[in-house]
Amino acid sequence: MDFYYIFAGSPNTPHRVLTRLALSGKGRVRGRIAENSITPAEILQVLAGDEQWEVRASVACNPAAPKEVVEILSKDENADVRYSMAECDHMPFHVLDRLAQDENPYVAERAKSTLDQLLVTRAV
Repeated sequence: MDFYYIFAGSPNTPHRVLTRLALSGKGRVRGRIAENSITPAEILQVLAGDEQWEVRASVACNPAAPKEVVEILSKDENADVRYSMAECDHMPFHVLDRLAQDENPYVAERAKSTLDQLLVTRAV
């Protein structure tokens, strides 16, 4: 069992431990930290530049991610990062609207679908 992975995702893990684990060589652990809602903004900013697209996508879809980080990641070179963002129902409307205009048709269609779902849900 990978205890680092468990600690990385726990809402009870102290920030200093998350910070140390974020420097881990394990991408799976970094990805788990990136999706943890208690991860400090400065660590999310560092992980937003991670070499693994899965880690960047986890940062982008973390509701605690700083707005400026989300803006940068919405223009990530990897379409999988942008597609992950297009699936997130808590993504700001202007980001989803930008992704709905994405050059990648899969990203654009997914963002349009998410926007449609949000408009219906919020209209009720």
